[in-house]
Amino acid sequence: MFRHKWPIISVTLIAAIASVIVSYTITPKFKSSVIFYPKNQASVSHALTSAQIIDPDDHIMNFGDEEATEQLIQTLYSEDIRLAVIDKFNLFEHYNIDTKSEFPMTRLHEEFNDNISFSKTEYQAVQIEVMDTDPQMAADIANEIASLLDKTLNRMQKEVAVEIYKVVDGEYNKLVKEIEEIEQALQAMRPNAANPRYVSLQTRLVNENKRLSELKSKLAEARVNANQDLPRKFMVAKAYAAEKKSYPVRWVICAVSTLSAFVFAVLMMLFIERYKDLFTLKK
Repeated sequence: MFRHKWPIISVTLIAAIASVIVSYTITPKFKSSVIFYPKNQASVSHALTSAQIIDPDDHIMNFGDEEATEQLIQTLYSEDIRLAVIDKFNLFEHYNIDTKSEFPMTRLHEEFNDNISFSKTEYQAVQIEVMDTDPQMAADIANEIASLLDKTLNRMQKEVAVEIYKVVDGEYNKLVKEIEEIEQALQAMRPNAANPRYVSLQTRLVNENKRLSELKSKLAEARVNANQDLPRKFMVAKAYAAEKKSYPVRWVICAVSTLSAFVFAVLMMLFIERYKDLFTLKK
């Protein structure tokens, strides 16, 4: 190394100067993040019909568990959220992607995945991180994704809840008509406790009214679930425009490049020395 110190020093200095120049040509990016906890997925109707004001195991005010956190992260990767963000912030233009070029959507998804990430913190919270050349854009995208999460989950639940409501409503109306028919049949008959048909219809009417009362409660519950629109998360920190860039970290780029060049130069000198020895021996 001492014998070849000047080539080694020269290569190392050139790499150091080049890394400084390159690091200043890289467009800086700013990072913004949103952190939130999932809420328990218990419905409003359950909270209203439960005898306990706060059930320690199942209540809408409870934090979600690890499974709920994983479900939220999976929902964040949904195509609905991605397309909504792309459309609202015009990411084709923002990322300078020509829509008439080859595979524009693939390039856009690659940029999206490179700049936007979802992860779970060590305390089971969900974190949305957005990197962008515009600090305000990074914060706006992060907050918008968090907002879209509520809308997406509520829409998914409503699709099921509305169908359930339709089924329960149909059964309720059907039972109401059956009770009306029984009442009309009883009115047409003279009250007679000895008449088996009269007694049978009265007993049936009592039973059907009990069923109607239970079905009415289910109908009210289904209606609430079909119309509810609740936030699905407890916000811990909203995103804000970063004041300092997060990328690139210039000193890391310079240090790694310079050290790599130094190691490369040393190995090259060792190779040259070894080659000389072999050449001499062969002669």
